[in-house]
Amino acid sequence: MSPEKFELLLSWVAPSLVKSSLRRSVASPEERLCVTLSYLSTGDSQTTLATCYRMSPSVVSRVIKHTSEVIWDNLQKRKFIEAPTHRQSWLEIANEFHQKWNFPNCLGAIDGKHVVIQAPPRCGSEYFNYKKTHSIVLLAVCNANYEFILIDVGDNGRQSDGGVYTNSKIGYAIDKNLLDIPTPDIIENSGSTMDDAFSLKTYMLKPYPGGISELSQRIYNYRVCRARRVIENTFGIMATRF
Repeated sequence: MSPEKFELLLSWVAPSLVKSSLRRSVASPEERLCVTLSYLSTGDSQTTLATCYRMSPSVVSRVIKHTSEVIWDNLQKRKFIEAPTHRQSWLEIANEFHQKWNFPNCLGAIDGKHVVIQAPPRCGSEYFNYKKTHSIVLLAVCNANYEFILIDVGDNGRQSDGGVYTNSKIGYAIDKNLLDIPTPDIIENSGSTMDDAFSLKTYMLKPYPGGISELSQRIYNYRVCRARRVIENTFGIMATRF
């Protein structure tokens, strides 16, 4: 992060990070933001960060938790991640998918990403996933420009992508038609595109399974996978940053 971006972010979050104490010195907003950004970008343990910033591990834990919430609230307030609120926004996303990825009537690409964590105490196998690690799942929908438009994070890694979707606020909002999604439209040659782990629905598309021989089905699978690759690339960009 450049000094200019750090100062900009600090100007947004500093008012909510000011702490006062008459008995002891407290960490400044600058220190709190530095500790949190170091933790998010490097993945160092809180014990290591405590040594580097001359704080106790318990203080580092509280600082990271509070500062992360403040950063998230400020980014939401400034609409860095904003869900489409009306049909015209969805239609614009669909048009971009058609123009850039040759897949019409696509309102977004959806997928889940496992974020590796240290197993919480006494959690058993609740967070243990098929990759033999402990994780929580980031479920996200992106537009054609590698930008997240809907996210849901926190479900345990033991569940499949389909189970995460069913339990998520994203799934609930889509199933109950709370997002003002446009009505279905008929096209000559062909929703949100998705991985084969999700269930096939009227608003969810996935490739034909198994070996297929018909040319039209192979072309369809190719286009679906090309559109779905957008969310995988978006996760890749995010993982490169963090």
